[in-house]
Amino acid sequence: MKRESAGIDYREIARVLRDEIRRGAYSGSGAFPSLTRIMSRFGVTRMSAVRSVAELKRLGLVGARKGSGTYVLDKNRTIGLVIPGTADSEFFVAVTEGLVEGCAGCGMDLVAGDVFPVDHRLRSIQAQRLAEHMVAENVAGVIMQPVGFAEDADRVNATIADILDRAGIPLVLVDYDIVPPPARSRYDLVATDHFAAGRKIAAHLVSMGVRRVCCLLRRLCADSVHARFAGVDATLRHSAGRHADIIVAEPDDVDAISAGIGKYRPEAIVCSNDMAAAALAKTLRKLRVRVPRDMLLAGFDDVKLAGAMKPGLTSVRQYCDELSSLALRTLLERMRAPSIPPRKILLDSTLVVRRSTLCMSKAAKSP
Repeated sequence: MKRESAGIDYREIARVLRDEIRRGAYSGSGAFPSLTRIMSRFGVTRMSAVRSVAELKRLGLVGARKGSGTYVLDKNRTIGLVIPGTADSEFFVAVTEGLVEGCAGCGMDLVAGDVFPVDHRLRSIQAQRLAEHMVAENVAGVIMQPVGFAEDADRVNATIADILDRAGIPLVLVDYDIVPPPARSRYDLVATDHFAAGRKIAAHLVSMGVRRVCCLLRRLCADSVHARFAGVDATLRHSAGRHADIIVAEPDDVDAISAGIGKYRPEAIVCSNDMAAAALAKTLRKLRVRVPRDMLLAGFDDVKLAGAMKPGLTSVRQYCDELSSLALRTLLERMRAPSIPPRKILLDSTLVVRRSTLCMSKAAKSP
């Protein structure tokens, strides 16, 4: 049996051919090099040529007809991205970067656009215009994090979905659905299990002897935040026999935070994400509340900021690489099989404990 060539790898051959397909080198008739031509061009065995073509088939770039050989599939290779959360968290910046890298790896182009990072009303308008632009660009599919932090977010998300539906463009959601739980939309959803993430933080706080916990809730926050705090509440009720209290305020609102602390007298505050926790830490310092001596503090996402804070912030780590790759894979599968039932894919998370939630005897021994 002839051994496969030790030279160029079949994946490298597939990459070269993939880039040529993207540049239109085989457009028109859709003709594609035969296995013999690939073997001659790259100096490889038939096995390598076959495996390289199989890789291109897996990516949906080429097909085969009996008696006609391999041909380039005549289909749009552009994906649209709508990720408003990049304005609020490093986590979604990393998710977007992962999607960009993943699309490049499977021969897809991207259409994306900026959304307003501060004015959430303008952010909603821009997200809707972006969807209309994607229809005009005739993208093959869209990956979207629903718009949040706006009075009309539900309407905007429904409008975006309707724009894409009318154009026959598949949509995959990330982070949370466009309808509040327990309802489910008819779109695929890829997200962290936010409820389980909240339970992990609460279980840790209970293990530290905490019984009174407040969740800091910003107005118009995403459903993912509500799911996290529901997890906190469920575990606290089970383990400590009491509900988690809610402070509705911006983390830098000194008066509102002071009033909430005075009303509920919490031993720990759980924030919607690490950015909010960092802002709250500054507010607590203004109020002469020391972390962790007077108050334990936790967040979500485990972005770089969490480890850089003094003291280090306990946070739940989401896996952006897995979320990106699964979202892209789910969209490609949806593009190939539009009629399959909608799927909800939940990813695990990891609690990263730092000094902000350790009692003083333990905090003194922790970095």
